[in-house]
Amino acid sequence: MGLTRRQFMAAGGAIAASGLVATPAVAAAQGLPLGGFPFGGSGEPKGQWLVGDTHVHDDHSADGSLPRQTSKQALPGNLPVGDQIGQAEKTGLDFLPLTDHRTYDQHWDPQWTSDRLLLIPGEEANGSPHAIVLGAVDNVVDGANPPGSAAFRHVQQSIWDARSQDAVWHIAHPDDGEYTREAGPNDNASVQGIHNIEVLNVSTNPDAQMDFAETRWNRGYVTGVTAASDCHFRELWDIAGPGQPATRVFAGDRSVRSILDALKAGRTTVSSGVSGPFVTIEADLDGDGRFESIGGDETVVGSRKLPRRAALRVRVRQGAGTRLLVYGTPGRSAKALLDTTVRGNDDTRTLPLTLSGDHVWFRAEVRSPGSASGADADPTLPDQLRAATSPVFVSVGRVATPAPEIPLPAMQSGHDNATAVLGGTGEFTGFADVAVTGNDVHVVAQRHSDGRSRVVYKRVDRRGFGLFEVELSSGSGTATAPRVAASGRDVWVVWQDERGHEQPHRPAIYLRHSSTGGLLFGPAVRLDAGTGRAVHPAIALLSGGQPVVTWADNTAGAFDVFAQVVGVDRKPVNLSAAGKTVSAGNRAVDARSPRYPASVFPTVAVGHGDRILVAWQDDRFDPDPLWTGHTPPAGQSASGGTDPDNWQILATTRAGTRGGWGTSAQVSAATDRADRHPSAAVDHSGAFVVAWDSGALQSSGANLSLRSARSADGRTWSAGTPFALEPAAMSQRPRLSHDPDGTVRAVWYDSRATDWRWKVFTARLTPAGWSAPVQLTKTGNATYPAVSAGLVAFVTDRNAVRGQRDTTQQIYLADTGGR
Repeated sequence: MGLTRRQFMAAGGAIAASGLVATPAVAAAQGLPLGGFPFGGSGEPKGQWLVGDTHVHDDHSADGSLPRQTSKQALPGNLPVGDQIGQAEKTGLDFLPLTDHRTYDQHWDPQWTSDRLLLIPGEEANGSPHAIVLGAVDNVVDGANPPGSAAFRHVQQSIWDARSQDAVWHIAHPDDGEYTREAGPNDNASVQGIHNIEVLNVSTNPDAQMDFAETRWNRGYVTGVTAASDCHFRELWDIAGPGQPATRVFAGDRSVRSILDALKAGRTTVSSGVSGPFVTIEADLDGDGRFESIGGDETVVGSRKLPRRAALRVRVRQGAGTRLLVYGTPGRSAKALLDTTVRGNDDTRTLPLTLSGDHVWFRAEVRSPGSASGADADPTLPDQLRAATSPVFVSVGRVATPAPEIPLPAMQSGHDNATAVLGGTGEFTGFADVAVTGNDVHVVAQRHSDGRSRVVYKRVDRRGFGLFEVELSSGSGTATAPRVAASGRDVWVVWQDERGHEQPHRPAIYLRHSSTGGLLFGPAVRLDAGTGRAVHPAIALLSGGQPVVTWADNTAGAFDVFAQVVGVDRKPVNLSAAGKTVSAGNRAVDARSPRYPASVFPTVAVGHGDRILVAWQDDRFDPDPLWTGHTPPAGQSASGGTDPDNWQILATTRAGTRGGWGTSAQVSAATDRADRHPSAAVDHSGAFVVAWDSGALQSSGANLSLRSARSADGRTWSAGTPFALEPAAMSQRPRLSHDPDGTVRAVWYDSRATDWRWKVFTARLTPAGWSAPVQLTKTGNATYPAVSAGLVAFVTDRNAVRGQRDTTQQIYLADTGGR
């Protein structure tokens, strides 16, 4: 039975470079470093080179192992998460994402843990073309194109969605999605805002991948390069396992955020393996002897005429006897600037630097004879690609602007009367929450800078004006997902935080309180008592001011939802474990046999009489929770492909501070949809309302829409009904609150605008039903809204002056004005 594209590449050992890829044991015996190369002299970039793989699979991909692919997903799998991570550890990698196809389920697997390397959240997103997303908070759903739209509109919207989370977007194997040597770039090549391009994905043809990358750089794109083992098969670990090939990143330190920042900046170099050739490129543009730019950097100079001593410096380690080539714009179609043989295991070459145009680039690559560089590479080539740098980009007068074959539509103009409240240009501030008490508006957000993630707070008035902001996470660089609640002068902020310890990942839940309206906060108090990962906190207040905090935790294996009424409950209570079937399975027989149904993304609301509702998304009703596709009974055909789990919304209630928690009830019970990301509120009558985003059980090409249900008691729910429906658009991440008059209001972000950008929309739940949706934002992308008392906080890139390297995402505040 035939295999598909990224498959049994063992025919002839197509990937290993003869004599250049050493095992970790051989590398250690030869005294070769496995990662963490220090770098940077005086006046030069400071950091360290860390080695990893940016594209790796396991059996959470429906085709993630050899038995699955050869049987069209009918057989058991043999590649568990823990085995793939273990192989990456043995290879000597510093970091690893598991980028399963169109799913985030691998992160809810209890085996997603390591104390030897940094695990990066990852996904191979979108149906066609594929892309790698690193650092997102959940999977990036690939919607359908509206009729008449350019073919890449859905991809562009996915890129903007990822960037609004400060995630990294890589074009995966561009010779299977964006480019062929015969026809050149297709419409998908016109997307903007990408960070990196795979040029050494061994599943196809690295030379074609490099050809594509040069077409983008010659059109003003500024990206880095990545390598990918694209490993699906443990049978190929010796020649194409994690880290074969490898991507090195120049990171400020050994942390997840620093690695993501380095990838965003394109500060990368790729190699056939951990101990394969390691090539770097630097530029000294002012001729002072200090090489201030490295591969991936873009530097703007005042004139094409550089100082006489301006130079490029290229260094190759672990590549004795290989061929070093240095290219400048336009690339391999012109003569190499340098073509030489590498001398010894550490060879540095310096060559003059001159500019041939206003926007130019320079890069280096290493080649050698031997096995083909990829499964589809030309085996007759005398020199195969073994290593390559990201280009050094140099522009005269101004930065380069992409000039794709198909331009983006013009950005919508106009004023939406929104005001910036947190974040500056050139930095990421996102994932905001808001709580309104009287004329005081309390805003929290997650800020990324200097390789750190911090929780920040600011009190403003209803017009968005405030004096100062406060960092609440006490110097920690791993604080994320803040939520805020307020009543009178009491302000409570909760978030998750690893306190700088990411090997293994064990975030905990922290709470801070201010009794002075946000002027002063008490110390952070840890709420959870687990030893696993505590994530996704949410908070609401009882009438007496006590906070109710809920979160998800996997200490017991499966992720469960916990809640605690602070100051009342002695310890958190597990709300979701009852009724679950959890099994460790038998991984030796079938990697997909474990059952750890996940309860995640909780939300909380407090109703009349202090009745508490907690709702969450849950996949316990899926036939095989956390596994895309389904393994059929013997004799039956497989089904499901890479379709998502049947996530449903569950909820439970508690009668005030003295009652106990009830059994969970199904808020949504559809068996043909994935219902996710719930948000809860209480209407003017005291009934609970829950809204969520919902999509068909289809991995890509299907739009999300919004649904809601209502319950007087939290136990019996109305049928989930759509609202704000636009079949040609994506609507996602609803948040609920109530207006001053008690009417429930929903906000969400949506793709229906004519300029393709994400906009924040709103609707109100009246006695007659949901009102027609109203667009709140205009300029740029606006995502991840939160709402309180008619005020909406959202993240926007409206002040980003250029799409590809400007990371600007800021928090704005808008008044719905009763709309």
